[in-house]
Amino acid sequence: MLMPLPLTIPSARPRVTLTVWLADLTYTQQAVSAETMPQAVAGLATYAASRMDLDHPVRLFKYPEALAEALEQDGPPDVIGFSHYIWNSQLSLAFAGLIKERFPRTTVVFGGPHYPLRLPEQTVFWRERLAGRVDFYVDGEGEAAFADLLLALSRRDRDDVRGSLPGVHRMNSDGTLYAPPPRPRIHDLSDVPSPYALGLMDEFFDGKLVPTVQTNRGCPFKCTFCQEGTSYFQKVAKKNTQHIHDELHAIGRHMKPLVEAGTARNELLITDSNFGMYPEDHETCRVIAECQRLYGWPRVVNVTTGKNQRDRVLSAVAQVPGAISLSGAVQSLDPDVLRTIARTNIDAGKLMEIALAAADTGTGTYSEVILALPGDSKAKHLGTLRQLVDAGFNRINMFQLTLLPGSEMCTDEYRSEHGLVTKWRVMPRCYGSYTVLGEELRAAELDEVCVTVPEMPYEDYRECRVMNLLLAALYNDGLFTALPAVLRAHQISPMTWLERARTLSHGPALAAVLKEFAVETDEQLWDERTDLLAYATENIDRYVEGHLGNNLLYTYRSRVLSEALDDTADPAARACLAVLRETGVGVGGGSLVEALVREAAEYHRLTLADVFRTDPPEVLRQSARFDLDALLAAARRRDGVRDPRSFRLTESGMREFVLTAEQQRTLSTYMGQFGTTPWGVGRLLTKVRLADIVRHVRMTPSPGTAPAPAGTESSRT
Repeated sequence: MLMPLPLTIPSARPRVTLTVWLADLTYTQQAVSAETMPQAVAGLATYAASRMDLDHPVRLFKYPEALAEALEQDGPPDVIGFSHYIWNSQLSLAFAGLIKERFPRTTVVFGGPHYPLRLPEQTVFWRERLAGRVDFYVDGEGEAAFADLLLALSRRDRDDVRGSLPGVHRMNSDGTLYAPPPRPRIHDLSDVPSPYALGLMDEFFDGKLVPTVQTNRGCPFKCTFCQEGTSYFQKVAKKNTQHIHDELHAIGRHMKPLVEAGTARNELLITDSNFGMYPEDHETCRVIAECQRLYGWPRVVNVTTGKNQRDRVLSAVAQVPGAISLSGAVQSLDPDVLRTIARTNIDAGKLMEIALAAADTGTGTYSEVILALPGDSKAKHLGTLRQLVDAGFNRINMFQLTLLPGSEMCTDEYRSEHGLVTKWRVMPRCYGSYTVLGEELRAAELDEVCVTVPEMPYEDYRECRVMNLLLAALYNDGLFTALPAVLRAHQISPMTWLERARTLSHGPALAAVLKEFAVETDEQLWDERTDLLAYATENIDRYVEGHLGNNLLYTYRSRVLSEALDDTADPAARACLAVLRETGVGVGGGSLVEALVREAAEYHRLTLADVFRTDPPEVLRQSARFDLDALLAAARRRDGVRDPRSFRLTESGMREFVLTAEQQRTLSTYMGQFGTTPWGVGRLLTKVRLADIVRHVRMTPSPGTAPAPAGTESSRT
């Protein structure tokens, strides 16, 4: 009897037997530097698994210690991929170099935005940094190109895989770089299965890392300093609403017990470039609000909101009141600078309207400014700050111009055309040493910052940095908000107040902090990358211990608010009185205006006094002559606060400044993660909303707490 032959049906999905590891490394010794969960490399894993049958699940790594342990205990994989960003480049290269030395058969793949745009610069980049350590670099989007590479490596030797795969670059032994153009981008991001929904991210809910998602990718704007400003990223790809719903709820279920136990920061990071600008973002905010109700998470959503579409952005964010701060990331308000950096398709005025309209609903607002952009000058930079302060933003984030390899601004042609003079510095918190396979690996990350442009000599650059520090310390987050309120009532710009505070004499503590800031601004900058890299790796311990390599603006702001808080409140009050006097406001001889200003400065000092101690006093007290809470409420409503008699108490009272139990838990969580050193507190101040940690103010019961009617007592105004 003849038996039929079994039919062999070819699988629609190829089988891949390679062992694959993916690493999105971060430094960990001073603090966890890049606190994001490794969702980007996890997306490479889920996309690859959707296109092929992997005999071995892809392993993911975030911490260098975990990767070192795996190499020691489990041996090398067939393929290891590293994310390559400005904050982990040298760390990834250190691991890659050792792996190639010990396990030359392992294929090392890099991918990420820290890679030049053009072939001549890519060739130099390979020869100086990648050669001998990296086999392939994925240029452009990674998911599809990395999957193509895995399939190719499963079928043939890696030496035969060169120049044949779009976006997969490889340097030949003779120094020839094979660099085909990037693979076309993914049109529907839902084609990348969610690593959260599939459980790949479970191990990273450890209380240290922040859940990170991307609901769309790409940017329609063309800013020359940004890696998404190129034509490759002009179109925006999106995830569908069901994908986002499932992903956020999967995260929420993991975060709920951590948040309830107080062992994790109650945050979500969305890496979209223009959140709120698209109709789908409205539904995303609805899902976030749903997660807040079900899981008590997220309390804070960190995201860059859209640069256009004012009403759409406001409508989306209104669904999660208080969770998202509205951004007006203008970078500069000078028309010539904006033209030079190709931001002409962004209406800076509309951008400010978005944030300021949100302020009327109680939503936090912030703007961003970059120092030393092409065409910038001291007058233009300070003028931009003045306009933003006058517009009412309650926080201005001030950055130095970093030249990113994947941006147009970093090309040789652009540098030469616009006269950019740059120096190198060590990136804050991005350094460490790790024992791997019995060897010590030392690494530190550097970034290249512009310090001089034709209209801004270095001396002006440094003075702008000092003004940035004073603005951050005196103005940002409403630290002394009653004083700008009084000034605005008299049509005086708070920037005039800040500039006057710069010129006044300072107490010894504040004077020392400002002097050391200027000195360290100079000392952290190096002319040659290789010299600084050698110095940093030799002195890693000094960096880890906090003696070197800190974010100066954050660190010195924390020093102003801790070491020099008393000295800071005094010039804040004196500068306010000085500019009032110059405009004809009577402030001498014990006037009510002077009394109000001095009481307000002391009020704000006490809200922050001793907050950053591990054992802060629970209650502080102040005698009260004015109802400052009423004044601040009137200022928020944009009512008049010109007449101090409107806020005079009929009888003096006593004010108490209290740290609540919830605030103490918040501070304990953050200081436990970042420490109580100046650089640790500086980092804390970038992550927590100041309103969440400043002392609550209450008046002791008294029959005389009602404001006196205007006109009941003469006032020198």
